[in-house]
Amino acid sequence: MDVNKLLRTAPVKEEFEPTLPQLLAPRIDSLPRIVLRIIAVGALVVAAALIALTLRLRDPVFSTAGPPAFSTSYSRAMTKEPPPHGVLLLLEQHSSVGLEASFEITPLRLPSYRGEISGQLPVIASNMIARLAASEAGFVPYSRGRTRINLVPGYSFTYQRTIDGRVYWGRYVLITPAISGDRNGILISMLTDPTPLLTTATKPVTPDSVGSVGVLFEPFERLRFH
Repeated sequence: MDVNKLLRTAPVKEEFEPTLPQLLAPRIDSLPRIVLRIIAVGALVVAAALIALTLRLRDPVFSTAGPPAFSTSYSRAMTKEPPPHGVLLLLEQHSSVGLEASFEITPLRLPSYRGEISGQLPVIASNMIARLAASEAGFVPYSRGRTRINLVPGYSFTYQRTIDGRVYWGRYVLITPAISGDRNGILISMLTDPTPLLTTATKPVTPDSVGSVGVLFEPFERLRFH
């Protein structure tokens, strides 16, 4: 060990001497080489373990080359499920009583159009709402309007529906990376049991809160187009 080099890279004032390296240097230099090697290997093992632990604690990330190319991360409270045919990503959270929340992304293919996408998405959303209302007796539209994900404009509508006797709140978001000419986007479908939100939220929540609170916040707000 080059103690002199260590001291040069970490200069201290005389009143603060002797430093820890100065105190340990004679003892370290007197150790057999095999001991120094063991110490070095041990330090590397500890560093590797810390790195592995940090990576393990990081939230999982999903990404796809598209089109469109995008990525998002999600809480470990949700599990990545095998997606049905045509679905890019399916995340679910379950409790003792069943499904608590789900987050699903499917491709959104748009027909040829003129102008900006802001004029097309409300039409597509209206058709979706009409189909859902016609096919599901428990489907109740709540609100609709423009939205943004990390400054990228899109269109969203929220609703309430009943599944197996349980009330859920849901939200669909239609979005494309570009505001004009882009025909490849994504459709985000979020569904949540409102009970946990009603019991833990610090302010009033409604179907409009889906994606802005609870476990669905992270995959929704951290979505990025590439």
